[in-house]
Amino acid sequence: MKREDIIRDIHGLESELAALEDQYGLLSSDFYHCYRAGELEQTRDFIRWAGYYEAKLERETRYRQLVYEHLRELRRQSGLGALDLTPAGA
Repeated sequence: MKREDIIRDIHGLESELAALEDQYGLLSSDFYHCYRAGELEQTRDFIRWAGYYEAKLERETRYRQLVYEHLRELRRQSGLGALDLTPAGA
């Protein structure tokens, strides 16, 4: 999966998470803490919410891996100069 695809996935997941956060008045990180601690019922919304949150965390981890590799290569290519950051797909 490319960085650009991961970024799109993250944005889509954030949209889903924001809707659930608005609905229940709780940020996803706080919800997830309570959910993992067994303090919440296993409702359809909560299972979906936990899934979206876990997927977002996984995508962010993969993104960081890919972007660090990409930046390391840009630094290698630039030497001591400015990084040549170009638009994705260019």
